[in-house]
Amino acid sequence: MRPILILTKNLLIEQQLQNQLQHLNYEVLCSVELLNQLKMNAQSMRNKMDSQRNFQKSFLMDYQAIILSETISDSEIQELIANSQIIKQILLRKVVEEPSKREKERLKNMGSVDWILVDNSIHRLREQLSEKLSVHQNDESIITFLYQDEGLTSDTAQLKNSLSKREKMTLECLYKFQGKVVSREDLCSYIWNEEPSKSRLSQTSMLIRKIKEKMKRLGFHDEMIQTIWGEGYLLSNNFSNNRIQTR
Repeated sequence: MRPILILTKNLLIEQQLQNQLQHLNYEVLCSVELLNQLKMNAQSMRNKMDSQRNFQKSFLMDYQAIILSETISDSEIQELIANSQIIKQILLRKVVEEPSKREKERLKNMGSVDWILVDNSIHRLREQLSEKLSVHQNDESIITFLYQDEGLTSDTAQLKNSLSKREKMTLECLYKFQGKVVSREDLCSYIWNEEPSKSRLSQTSMLIRKIKEKMKRLGFHDEMIQTIWGEGYLLSNNFSNNRIQTR
């Protein structure tokens, strides 16, 4: 099950919701910093390349739902949606009381596909999520092997367990664009969610080297990750979550 992301301006007021979601066995990330980063990126999105825009989307799609706090204004939400940083199919607007028919229509027009009512009843929250997320639960195409434990070959499982958090993010990014060259700049933006710097680009190259070293020790083919000079990195189509060609 993919995690749920709560975007807010005040972490303290989200504690009850976060506790309830965790009680219902959802993995939750509650973030003010990520909201601020998305807002800043929205200002410059017009100047970004399509590839950078796609990386923003793919990062957010790791979450099965994005809950927008009542601390975020409607105009801020509209700006984020207009710049395609939020995938509206998984967007839930947090409200403190059930919206009227007119309010529901306004939410739809704003780009929010649905709303979620947060009260003191964990049972009601459970049923709301069950209903509102059910239409997305079959869409698992963007989940990579890094989130799965079943169906892995022994080599893949060993590799997964040997990777650091940043290394997992690096390989996850390459996996999402498997068979296509990913530039070092785009890879860097994905890993750190910020504009590439010389230091970050150097760290990205180091992460690639470490992953390739670990792959080699586990018997993976030398060309599983290729460095395309002047372009970026390419993960072989032979790399999958079920069958991997090894030496």
